[in-house]
Amino acid sequence: MARSTSLSSRRHRRALAALAAVPLAAGLAACGSSSASGSGSSQTLTIAMWTNPAAVAQTQKIDAEFEKQHPGVKIKLQTAPTAASAWPTLQQSLLSAKSVDVLAQFPPTPHAYPPASTGIVPQGTPALIQSGQFVDLSSQPFMKRFDPDAQKYAMGYNNGIYGVMTAEYVNNSGMFYKKDLLAKYGLSVPTTYGEFISDMDTLKSKGITPLYVAGKDGYQSIAWFGIMNQLLMQDKPSTDAAALWEKRAQDFWSGAQSWEDPVYADTAQRYEKILSYMEPNAGGVPAQSAPGVWAAKANDFPFFFDGSYDGNTIAQTNPSLNFGFMAMPGADDAGWNRAVLAPDLSWAVPTWSKHQQLAMEWLDLFTQPDNYAAWLKATGSISTEPSVPTPALSWTDWLSKNASQGYVNAEAPWTSTKFPSEAGDIDRTKMQPFGSQTPAQALKTSADAYKSAAGH
Repeated sequence: MARSTSLSSRRHRRALAALAAVPLAAGLAACGSSSASGSGSSQTLTIAMWTNPAAVAQTQKIDAEFEKQHPGVKIKLQTAPTAASAWPTLQQSLLSAKSVDVLAQFPPTPHAYPPASTGIVPQGTPALIQSGQFVDLSSQPFMKRFDPDAQKYAMGYNNGIYGVMTAEYVNNSGMFYKKDLLAKYGLSVPTTYGEFISDMDTLKSKGITPLYVAGKDGYQSIAWFGIMNQLLMQDKPSTDAAALWEKRAQDFWSGAQSWEDPVYADTAQRYEKILSYMEPNAGGVPAQSAPGVWAAKANDFPFFFDGSYDGNTIAQTNPSLNFGFMAMPGADDAGWNRAVLAPDLSWAVPTWSKHQQLAMEWLDLFTQPDNYAAWLKATGSISTEPSVPTPALSWTDWLSKNASQGYVNAEAPWTSTKFPSEAGDIDRTKMQPFGSQTPAQALKTSADAYKSAAGH
């Protein structure tokens, strides 16, 4: 489903930021209980995940198989879209009522636990983990199917792993493109920022609107973070990313780095230029319907910012569409334009679940290689099980070739609920082309907000 953005992300990842802000449910106490699989007994296993049609449909198939294997057990699958805060609201309700047994989470990663010296108190998923609300899965047999280092990075805390990450996507930097439309005008797939701008200039001169963006739900951030990641990483090895993001957070906190540094000004200039080619009414385009609309318009919108989690939705909407997926080229060197990988859907089991044993058995069934391979194929996710290859789909040729060179997404500077929202990220709704602020004004606003809140 997607290693949601951290962004108000996708039908599915559209709310990383919103999710991180969900407060810890009041009164949650670690009072884990479990029940045997209880074949023949009447039990309801409640599972909750955000809405991604392909992922939900495939999960329901696993649910049906589980019910077949466990007579008398019924699975109640609850879903909500991440748009308009629907998913955080559902999650908060389930946590408050202690009425869920397996709960989807966006991985917090180590960055979500700032040093105690900052005085920042984690919220959302990290707070749930710190307060003992999720079971440590590290000793569960099904965890042997996964890379322990990747799982620790996604859902680890101290010596435990408090969820199993089963999905990874390209969200920030993600871009779909229509192969036949590019070929019609003699264009090759762009590999650098300059080639990308040149292609869009040519398309615009032919009466084509080059770029489609779901601006209503903030998908312009895919371009912003894609460019920023590529410029910050430049030609550094992908394995350096996590350490680089940690140092970046420390530098923001100490005042050694600021939103007014040249790299962010460069990011803003390239972002504004790229978005000058987007559909004029992008501000009214919702993320929920954008993949279908883009798929149906075979003769327009050659480029589309979206996460790889929507690839199968596009293919199902228009099976005849010849399209691909790639990392948007935001940098001048083709080697810098790598996929930005986002750890995504991770399953957690609350310590107070009434059916912990059933929950573990469900996770075992979900992660069995055959079931997991089918889930990957349905969702377009990058595999997190080393023995299960990422499926080759009609639109994943670039991804299959280049995903291994990708790196984990940049983390925002450390902030807390006491910080203005602009401190941790530029408010792109206020910045051109969606708002009236110039890039310089937007960057200064964020820089001043962070310096003030961090006490510089």
